[in-house]
Amino acid sequence: MSREVHVRFREGAGVRVPRATRLVCAFRCRSDADWVYQALPKRRGKFTRAVAPEKTRILRFSRFHPGMTRRFTVVGFECFWKEDRQGVPRVKRRTARKKLQRACRRIKAWLQANRHVPGKAFFNGLKARLRGHYRSYGVHGTSHALHRFFAWAMECAFTWCNRRGGNRRSCSWQRFTQLRDAAPIERPRITEPSRRRVYA
Repeated sequence: MSREVHVRFREGAGVRVPRATRLVCAFRCRSDADWVYQALPKRRGKFTRAVAPEKTRILRFSRFHPGMTRRFTVVGFECFWKEDRQGVPRVKRRTARKKLQRACRRIKAWLQANRHVPGKAFFNGLKARLRGHYRSYGVHGTSHALHRFFAWAMECAFTWCNRRGGNRRSCSWQRFTQLRDAAPIERPRITEPSRRRVYA
C-alpha cells in the first residue's frame, strides 16, 4: 500500500446527509491500519482538525468472524457480519440500541407535552416525527427496530390520549385507531434507495 491514501465518498441519487463527522477506513493488512492510525492525527492537525482519541480505535472486522462480538457503531447504526440465507457472510446494519432508546424517550416526552392538542393536529405532529425517524433510520436491515419504534409510539400515544383532562378512559382503542387512520399515520418503511447502482 502506498503512503498516499485517497478516500472517496459517493452518495446515491437523491440522498442527503449532514456533514461527515465519522470516518471509517478498511484495510486488508494490520500494518496499514497502524500506519494510518498514527498518521491521521498529524495530517488532520495541519488543518486545525483534532481527532478524538476516545472515539478512534482499530477494530478487527472480518467476514471470517461473523457475529455481534466485533460489531461497531457509526452514525447511529451497528455494523456487523452475518451470514445470509445462502450462508454467505454479509455486512449487516441495525439501529444502535442507544439511538433507539433515545428516540423512544423523545417521542414519549413529545406526546406527554402535547396531549392537550386537538386530535387532527396531534396526529399530524406525531406523523411528522415518525416520518423523520423513518428517513433517518430506514435503511436495509432495520425493519425490526422501525416496527418496535412504531409500536412504542402508538402505545404511548394511546396512553396519553387517555390522560387528557385527568380522565384516564377518555379515548377507546377503537376511537384511537379511527383518529390514527384518518391522519393517516405512516407505517414503518425502508426509505433507503435500492442497493442497485446505475453507473453512467
